[in-house]
Amino acid sequence: MAQAYVPIQTFTLSSTSATITFSNIPQNYTDLKILISPRSDAGTTANDGRMTFNGSSSGYSSIILYGLGSGSPASAFNSGSYMYWINSTNSNGLTASTFSSTEIYIPNYTSSNQKSVSCDSVTENNGTYGGQILTAGLWTGTSPITSISFSLDYGNFVANTTATLYGIGGTRATGGTITADSTYTYHTFISTGSFTALENIRGAETLVIAGGGGGGKNFGGGGGAGGLLYANGQLLNAGNSYTVAVGAGGSGHTATWTPIATNGSNSSFGSNVAIGGGYGGGFNGSVYFGGGSGGSGGGGSYDSVGAAGTSGQGNTGGNGGTITGGETGGGGGAGAAGANGSSGNAGSGGNGSSTYSAWGYITSTGQNIGGTYWYAGGGGGGAGNGNRGSGGNGGGGLGGPNTGVGNANAGTAGTANTGGGGGGGSWYSGNGANGGSGLVIIRYPN
Repeated sequence: MAQAYVPIQTFTLSSTSATITFSNIPQNYTDLKILISPRSDAGTTANDGRMTFNGSSSGYSSIILYGLGSGSPASAFNSGSYMYWINSTNSNGLTASTFSSTEIYIPNYTSSNQKSVSCDSVTENNGTYGGQILTAGLWTGTSPITSISFSLDYGNFVANTTATLYGIGGTRATGGTITADSTYTYHTFISTGSFTALENIRGAETLVIAGGGGGGKNFGGGGGAGGLLYANGQLLNAGNSYTVAVGAGGSGHTATWTPIATNGSNSSFGSNVAIGGGYGGGFNGSVYFGGGSGGSGGGGSYDSVGAAGTSGQGNTGGNGGTITGGETGGGGGAGAAGANGSSGNAGSGGNGSSTYSAWGYITSTGQNIGGTYWYAGGGGGGAGNGNRGSGGNGGGGLGGPNTGVGNANAGTAGTANTGGGGGGGSWYSGNGANGGSGLVIIRYPN
């Protein structure tokens, strides 16, 4: 949803001109409005204006209701190679340095139907001759209007004549899934694409969330959440296309002799880059190892430590506990560190962020917990001898549960498009789960 009236182009003449033309009119609005304050250099009182679309010289008709001076109101019908837009532009025969006022409205200008036009004009004069003119017009052309030209029956427009074209309705940019409330328009990307500004957009905000890290295998630590990066006060320039990259979740550790799970992939909007979540620690067949660093750090396997997150984007993963306890650490989240394994139980993933809950409500993204929307929660650690770790709010996956000796239980995946970390696998070779993919949202004032 765009602003009520968005100025597209303005002319203020510095010298006389026979025409005023708005060209390359954007096609992202629904209606057009034009405000003109003209004066001509002709030596007459009445000086009719002419309007054409797309350079066409056919298909115009108009009915005019007018009152001029002290005479009775009258009407007229015109058709031909142009449309009348005013019946009495202020000229040299009227009060010096005084300009007329005109408002023109064109609905559905991009449609493939014929175009209707309405016009309200008034002359300004400190004398008996004045005019009020209402025009209802039609152009039978079926092409979208891309240019509008104005001229006069006699003479030229003088210096200081002004004309402004406004767009009404429609969108101010393209790309992603577009939603809006009464204040903001949101563009949501759940996969890589591009965002194109159709006009200058000031005060834009971006929320960039990377893919979550994969969970570890066999006493596996939880994967760290993808980095969450917010930026505000951005200027997005008209005509510029901005690359939007949405990072995939990292792969969980599944093969005994595969060294590690993998980090999530980065997400970005222009130069704003969120770092993929760190992998969870685990056992590769010969050694237990700690989590990997990332947007948020992965949790450690037992007797190993969680890794650091990226400053301003996420938090540290939890540490593993003792070998005898079989305790693993939860992955870090955007809002809190992953919990350490303790008392025989695996650590839970760190909670993500609910700061952007209003964004989630409008865009239907994030993890909805009781009406609050969360992003980028850490994955829970896999169970050893005790309980598994829960996933952090914001899409973090659960750790694999302990269901008895000899049972290998996988963790659960991070939720797609939240940046949640994958859950770690349980003892006896439970597999780690994949991290959730990331997300990019751009919003700006209506």
